[in-house]
Amino acid sequence: MVEFNLWFESFIFCAIYSLIIITSCIFAGLLGCKMFDRLGQYPTKTPIIQMELFLPFIILEILTFGALLGFYNAFSS
Repeated sequence: MVEFNLWFESFIFCAIYSLIIITSCIFAGLLGCKMFDRLGQYPTKTPIIQMELFLPFIILEILTFGALLGFYNAFSS
């Protein structure tokens, strides 16, 4: 049986991966909170408010995907 001896490396891997995911979740939550606040103030402007936040959510998704892709490339070599 082979003994696993890469505990420190696996901890660093999990910490960086969690940081990327948690950071994107926090930003998505802040954008969602902003959207719900504006929807509460202007309920008749729902489509406009949602479309204003569409681009920031797409940018957040692209940045998160890029960070995960870079993280994968850094650890795959």
